[in-house]
Amino acid sequence: MKQEAGGKDVVIIGGGIIGCAIANQLATHGFKVAVLEKGELGQEASSAAAGMLAPFAEAAHSVPKALADLFEASHAMYSDFVAGLEAETGIQIGHQRNGSLLLATDYQEAKMLAGLLERQLAAGTTIESLTCGELTRLQPGLSPEVQSALFFREDQHINNRRLVKALVTSAVARGVTFLTGTPALEVVVEGTKVRAIRTPMEEIACHTAINCAGAWSGNIGPVPPAVRPIRGQIVELQLRPQFLQHLVHAAGCYVVPWPDGRTLVGSTMENVGYCKTVTAGGILDLLSAAARVIPKLKSATLQQTWAGLRPDTSDNLPILGRTRIANYIMATGHFRNGILLTPLTAELISKLVISEKASLPQLAPFSPERFEAGFADRTQSAGNAPGALTRS
Repeated sequence: MKQEAGGKDVVIIGGGIIGCAIANQLATHGFKVAVLEKGELGQEASSAAAGMLAPFAEAAHSVPKALADLFEASHAMYSDFVAGLEAETGIQIGHQRNGSLLLATDYQEAKMLAGLLERQLAAGTTIESLTCGELTRLQPGLSPEVQSALFFREDQHINNRRLVKALVTSAVARGVTFLTGTPALEVVVEGTKVRAIRTPMEEIACHTAINCAGAWSGNIGPVPPAVRPIRGQIVELQLRPQFLQHLVHAAGCYVVPWPDGRTLVGSTMENVGYCKTVTAGGILDLLSAAARVIPKLKSATLQQTWAGLRPDTSDNLPILGRTRIANYIMATGHFRNGILLTPLTAELISKLVISEKASLPQLAPFSPERFEAGFADRTQSAGNAPGALTRS
């Protein structure tokens, strides 16, 4: 249903990549959409991320099947997603399809990789176990300390900052209104429905409100989600020439190489509240971990450092779907997989709005209702509890 007089059909709180993608998707169906962003578009976690599209490497973190299914479905959408935006906007986003290497440098890490290999082969995942000789041929320049490796050929990475720019360009062309420097102060509820979103300048009436405020989403709305900020620090290096051909994952770090020599080393995971300070200790840990497996990084030029705040949840799963206030929807809590999950999140949340359904099967394990009393008992008895995810 659309707003009949004045206001907007949909107001989206948060102008990160998720909010921009949902806005663009809804605009293609003729909805009048406004996006409220307290700062600048895409300048929080969306620009701080390293742009990895690595659902198979994420398997190393023992994610529940429901989340793994989301990863793979969204990953499968990316080629068409990027190609469409590039053709429409003329912006070359940058999409590398070079695969991920998971490295082990000691017995415990090698044992972990062996267990992962067994689980992924049983699940039908395309994964390769490499001998030392195969690894050297595939990726020269790694440390002799590396004892074993797994290769996920389908993993990719993207220039997430250009992706945000392309989404905004496309959405503006479709009539989306972006209000930057405009925080949502209050979600105005009358009876059992959201009537409007109050900003410092005005109230914007809407038929549907969607909370996409990332690490700040828990500070907004009548149904505040259980979201907390987790700081991630990243180092950008310059390698000339660029000899790294693949994403590299090792204990304590990942490394994301670009053909122009730009090389990202990330990322810490720190529960320090809303603090985006870059620390000497954080950067030292990242560089030490990376140099242990890629010694040539010691001679790279240090370009810059930064930190972002990922939106994590108490059970480490995203929060996607309608709340007890039917026209107030959550699309948040993506933690470190917001870039990966962007196309699928935009599609599913848009379907929810367009169809006005209470829920969709793919969203059920990620419902905001799971944080309400009794929801866990109901889902466990039905055999589809979302499960917890432990991250180190």
